[in-house]
Amino acid sequence: MVFCPTNDLYDGEIRLQLTGTAEAKPEKNWVPAYYFDICLMDGTKVGTCDLRIGHNEKTYIGGHIGYAVDEAYRGHRYAAKTVRLLFLLARRHGMQYLIITCDPANKASSRTCELAGGRYLETAVIPDDNEMYAAGKRYAMVYRFDLTELAPPSRLNDSAAVREQYASSEKLTSRISIHSKYSVNRQGFGNWIASHYDIRPGMSVLELGCGTGEMWLGKEDVISSCARFVLSDLSSGMLSAAKKTLKGFRNIEYRVIDIQDIPFDDKGFDVVIANMMLYHVPDLQTGLREVKRVLKGGGAFYCATYGENGMMSYICDLFRSYGIKRHINSAFTLQNGEEKLKGVFREVHRFFYEDALEVTDVEDMVDYIRSLTDMSGLEKLTRDELRKVLTANMSGGVLRVPKEYGMFVAG
Repeated sequence: MVFCPTNDLYDGEIRLQLTGTAEAKPEKNWVPAYYFDICLMDGTKVGTCDLRIGHNEKTYIGGHIGYAVDEAYRGHRYAAKTVRLLFLLARRHGMQYLIITCDPANKASSRTCELAGGRYLETAVIPDDNEMYAAGKRYAMVYRFDLTELAPPSRLNDSAAVREQYASSEKLTSRISIHSKYSVNRQGFGNWIASHYDIRPGMSVLELGCGTGEMWLGKEDVISSCARFVLSDLSSGMLSAAKKTLKGFRNIEYRVIDIQDIPFDDKGFDVVIANMMLYHVPDLQTGLREVKRVLKGGGAFYCATYGENGMMSYICDLFRSYGIKRHINSAFTLQNGEEKLKGVFREVHRFFYEDALEVTDVEDMVDYIRSLTDMSGLEKLTRDELRKVLTANMSGGVLRVPKEYGMFVAG
């Protein structure tokens, strides 16, 4: 078997360091495997894990993933985070699902399976010819993880790809700048979003996916009035940018956080914010349940997103003659977001932001297109080809690009 690269198996908090691989041993019914140390980002080893590639009767009883977190580092959900990182590697081998098993008495391990999105199948009897039986084990709780459901194969929902895309603020700044430069609605989307927030003195606020933090500029009074104010992002690079943007602000905590595994106690925040990022979340329902868990009773969840008939749809239509098909990441949009939120929250309200771009310099639009993570084939076109089509669609020296943005408020 050809083993895949593993140097991107990290989430900003832990990293999987490859220690070895093993080829299949048919005579023992063993499949190929990877072996890792689980390390903090500073290199501190906190445990070990392994991933087995392929399916047979042994992987059903023994599972595809094994993990052990050292006792001193337990309680941080490193095991669940490890499992999610191994999903990325399993997908590279074309695996559609994985099995993880645990001893029925091991409540922590079964909880890890639940946190990682596993579906309990059964408590299986271990055959007497299995190595686990020889070790004294008699039963195994079996969890199935359907990888195509937990994380669509599109790079738009690949956590490693999202980290790569947002490793620095450069590409995000490129996308933000075109809006600030050419938007028809001069209120600004960030200001419009903030106008919906109900943040009162003494409240606790958590923002997930804070990006560069620019939308909080000029709002130091709001931040300083909060009892707790946490800005978080999946990318440590983005957090560094936010710290620079808001370096004069006090009362801000900065944390690397995955919405699917929020490291705070239940009912700790009055307000949770997650703007323009829910469509990147591999397991959205897990993320939304985590948000609800950390919200206080009567708290509010604010989440902005885009619609399915906005900029990307327009751009793809422009390049239809090049074989480009209309495609957007529809994991969480203005059209389907209400339904997804209502699966977790009792009350959901939707608001639309009226706007468009009137672009006078097509080079800015070319830069915008080339900054996108998944351009649906547009990445194959040269700058000259992009420029030619955009220029041909200008009228009176202006390229008018429709926008469809808005937000939901849930609680």
